[in-house]
Amino acid sequence: MPAPELLRDTLREVLYGPQGLHGLFSGPGDGLLRAAHALTLADLRAAPHLPGRVLALRHTLTLTAARLADPHALLTDPTEPATWVPADLNAWRVELMELARAGQALYDALYLPLRGEALREAHGAVVHAAREAALLQHWRGLP
Repeated sequence: MPAPELLRDTLREVLYGPQGLHGLFSGPGDGLLRAAHALTLADLRAAPHLPGRVLALRHTLTLTAARLADPHALLTDPTEPATWVPADLNAWRVELMELARAGQALYDALYLPLRGEALREAHGAVVHAAREAALLQHWRGLP
């Protein structure tokens, strides 16, 4: 199981892309936030499943960060990812900001002393984010 330091490095790369020429698993220009920001309203309407995937990922990152900080945290969000489509460009921008905040919250939570199940849950959230970043990059044809 990767140590929290490696998970933080991996999450940073997943969110923003590698700092150098190559990262642990990606190249320059890769990154979840870049891929999500590249999506236009036309893209979102052409592929209505994409906004829900981004929202579901934000839910995962937010919930994981909260549970790492407090294993008994109970969070709810009434928005259903499977059917959510942003009403306009502003709604999409708000969701992108929330996604970035959720990523930062998880990054901050990875500084907590994590063991066992908490470390596995953190690892799962980072892998989920990496998979979604790759899917968004593939969908947009990004490098």
